[in-house]
Amino acid sequence: MDFFDRQEAARKSSKRLVVYFVIGVLGVAGLIGIVGSMVVGSMAEREYTIGSAPEYPWWNPGAFITMAGITLVLILLGSLFKTISLGAGGSAVARSLGGHRINPDSADVHERVLLNVVEEMSIACGVAVPEVYMLEDEHGINAFAAGRTTSDAVIGVTRGCVTRLTRDELQGVVAHEFSHILNGDMRLNLRLVGLLFGILMIALCGRLMLHAMFYSRSSRSSSNDKGGGKLALLGIGLALLIIGYLGVLMANLIKAAVSRQREFLADASAVQFTRNPQGIGGALKKIGGFVGGSKIIAPQAEQTSHMFFAHGLKAAMSSALATHPPIAERIRAIDPHWQGSYPEVDVVVPVSDSGDTRAGESAAIGMASLAGASVSGGTQPALSGLAEETPAAGILDHVGEINSGQVAHARQLYASVPKSLLAAAHSEGGAKALVLAMLLPQEAALRAVELKKLLEAGIDFDTHLPNPDFFDELTGLHSSLKITLIDLTLPGLRRMDPGEYDHFLALMNNLIESDRQVDLFEFMLQRIVRRHLDIHFNRHRASEDRYKSASVLVDEIAVLISSLAGLSSEDSQAVEGAFAAGAAEIEPYIGDKLPFKQASVCGLQQIDGALGRVEHAIAPVKKVILHACGKAVVADGMIASQEAELLRAIADALDCPIPPFGA
Repeated sequence: MDFFDRQEAARKSSKRLVVYFVIGVLGVAGLIGIVGSMVVGSMAEREYTIGSAPEYPWWNPGAFITMAGITLVLILLGSLFKTISLGAGGSAVARSLGGHRINPDSADVHERVLLNVVEEMSIACGVAVPEVYMLEDEHGINAFAAGRTTSDAVIGVTRGCVTRLTRDELQGVVAHEFSHILNGDMRLNLRLVGLLFGILMIALCGRLMLHAMFYSRSSRSSSNDKGGGKLALLGIGLALLIIGYLGVLMANLIKAAVSRQREFLADASAVQFTRNPQGIGGALKKIGGFVGGSKIIAPQAEQTSHMFFAHGLKAAMSSALATHPPIAERIRAIDPHWQGSYPEVDVVVPVSDSGDTRAGESAAIGMASLAGASVSGGTQPALSGLAEETPAAGILDHVGEINSGQVAHARQLYASVPKSLLAAAHSEGGAKALVLAMLLPQEAALRAVELKKLLEAGIDFDTHLPNPDFFDELTGLHSSLKITLIDLTLPGLRRMDPGEYDHFLALMNNLIESDRQVDLFEFMLQRIVRRHLDIHFNRHRASEDRYKSASVLVDEIAVLISSLAGLSSEDSQAVEGAFAAGAAEIEPYIGDKLPFKQASVCGLQQIDGALGRVEHAIAPVKKVILHACGKAVVADGMIASQEAELLRAIADALDCPIPPFGA
């Protein structure tokens, strides 16, 4: 399956999850309703004649409806509460497990290696760099990915994971987690936590009732009910506890049904990403050989067990209830020749953080020198053979995927970013300064005016971008490196508080409007930054699957394909040919001819409005839209810099990760 097929499969799994949840809720509510009916019926007093036996009606419809209704409300409220509490996305899960966010400029050697691996993997697949959390008190070897979208995704890793695994093994684990991000598993897993918490609430209520029965003074000193009410409460409490834990077993069955096969798929994807079976295979073997295994001691581990890289609970469940396949099965799927022995596990000491950070920075990388040029309209430097126009062959074949070539190219890009700019991207103040610097006007006098305004607004370029020629350094970068820098700044930008974010947005808008025009690079930068940070700061909800057919998005698709065709050439025939190539891809799905839109109705405002609608399409519709856009771009066999920037903005709006061009 490709990226879009996996996304659609995750969407359908979400629907099945809701069906399972409804069945489970109705079953639990029905059982509790029956118990309530029996308890009330057994306590009912009946009039009977002398010599006849007393009657106890075991079926009381009123009690059944009342108890079942209360149970339904309790479960739904519990699920709603948990779902709302997870509104912050992956960070809420990480904090509930005792994790702390790793600062992008961390000096801890193990944390630096982890951050570098995560950044490389993000660049390789074209997604925003997720926040990384460390579970400091967890010494088992484990990790997880959590979030609703790539905008609020986090990678969580235990301290035992970073100290016990080599870089290659850590890369295998991170690649496994990125597979969950790309395959839509994160959102599904988060829904599992929210929905199933309501069922868990029943067991918690039963436990609380029994606790109150045995430890409350009032329950021990009941006076006139001769123990009848007390026994009824005891019976209801026991019933809630038993039925609640039956519900928990049902919830674990649901988690196992949803999770187990996805773990095998993520393992296989990790091998594909890294082309190194010994990476993830070595990590799994160390889990088998480590005395601490993959155990997670946090109290919330039970609720989130299906998210972990490996089974994280204290005691292994039966095969029917386990959310993960056995470690031995996973190892043999990767290494069929494994003999069944596990290694001894010691603490791994990285060679050096700088060696991992700038891997491949030597001449062996063969990077071309980066000469100065203008941000837009000028000739941009070549990057390892990547010129202003990039060969188009196969550019959309790896949407939402990673392969070893892309990872190698991501390292190449990472190593090519000037050290001063990379250091700036890794801090909050530096990330803000870097993004704003990319938006500075080209004209020197106007740029000086805007720099003065930014200084008065508290943006300290001298501290975060100490190179006095930072503007020339930035404008000399190839667009691929600029996009890389944008992605690298996102973790630092997420550290702002809401008020700082509002101030930062105002500064961005002022800079974009300062020269009275918005070019494609500015449009792409603003849209990517705003999309990811608006979701992070709850200013914008994650896109919902609203449109199930391309036929309802004809005008929006026409705007996008016409805009891309117009960028391909100044020759009208070439523009028509590019549009025709894109239209031919989409027309079978809309059942009609796609209308060509003139440049006058294909401005950035119209493009922005079109993206605002197409982002709500389901994955198969996004697939045909993106491929139609791609056909328009590659009609001449090359991708120009402006085409690449707009295509990246379109793909980002559709939440369809495109790997860096030239991979």
